[in-house]
Amino acid sequence: MSPPARRLLAVSHPAVLPVNQEVYRELHRRGWEVTLVVPARWRHGYSQGSFAPVALPGLEGSLRPVRVAMAGLPQRHVYLAGAHRLLSRAKPDVVFLEAEPFALAAAQWGWACARAGIPFGLQCYENIDRALPAPIRQLRALVLARASFVAARSQSAGELARSWGARGEVGLAPPAVPDWPARSAAQAPAPAERARPFTVGYAGRLVASKGLPDLLAAVRRLDAPVELVLIGQGELRGQLENQQIPGSQVRVIDDLRHDQMAQGYAQLDVLVLPSHTQPTWKEQFGRVLVEALWCGVPVVGSDSGEIPWVIGLTGGGVTFPEGDVPALAAALGELRREPQRRLDLALAGRAAVERLFSVPAATDALEALLTGAIA
Repeated sequence: MSPPARRLLAVSHPAVLPVNQEVYRELHRRGWEVTLVVPARWRHGYSQGSFAPVALPGLEGSLRPVRVAMAGLPQRHVYLAGAHRLLSRAKPDVVFLEAEPFALAAAQWGWACARAGIPFGLQCYENIDRALPAPIRQLRALVLARASFVAARSQSAGELARSWGARGEVGLAPPAVPDWPARSAAQAPAPAERARPFTVGYAGRLVASKGLPDLLAAVRRLDAPVELVLIGQGELRGQLENQQIPGSQVRVIDDLRHDQMAQGYAQLDVLVLPSHTQPTWKEQFGRVLVEALWCGVPVVGSDSGEIPWVIGLTGGGVTFPEGDVPALAAALGELRREPQRRLDLALAGRAAVERLFSVPAATDALEALLTGAIA
């Protein structure tokens, strides 16, 4: 007689998007009974209005949309249905809160779990010790003291969670790269077969903190023709799209859903993430780096936040000092002149991403934390 299925209740505002449900579907395939609590409506910088959650195929019966106050604010939103009632219905063995330890939702659900005697854990992307109001610091300390585990999304995030008072297990559990059926670098056409010019790309929000003026200035230093492809939306779109580079061009793509991003990466020879560290933010992971590598595209990144950690771990690219336009231009020029090096980096990066950040690998890391909490 097989043992009863382990029951997981996950509370996740990122999981309003199907692409962020991959790990939960993998847990379901592995025999877990998954209840996935998500906001009934959400909004973010890539949508003009609010939208409802959509379940991945296979998780239709797991999704539990719940109304929230302050939809679209990751750290400030709260769920309007009683957490105690939802816990009583689901009867989970363990709860995972996909929220930062200082988020109001983490405090709301963490208190309910502690009251019900259910072990719970939460995530930590935060990698900078920001000055927070005293009440928020107190909430963070209480949540971390009660949590059975912290799923650290990077090495720095784990170290910070410990310094904030985490008492449970702190384990590295990075996010998963989507399981796109993308063409690998080994299948890509040789540079001589390509009709298009050398193509430098960026994906993400089109905002100044991402270092896009540096990227534009670096591309201007390269010999024409070069194409700069910017995938995303943001306040700098008009300024960037109207730039004139003699013999080269700037192109913005803003109509790709996340499940279509592999098509965007396939247009690039190299992806650049030139982020700038801000007083209250530095790059927390750089998910576009592992997505591009998964699609067989080498990467170049500044040394902001976790970018050097991701690139060093994967071996799929090179880093440069943030804000150093000549160094960025030199790195791009070198990769342009050495197509074999681009291919070598892409192959190494793809293999590392599959080993470390694929859906099965990311699920292994989270499942170990969940199982430990139950034990």
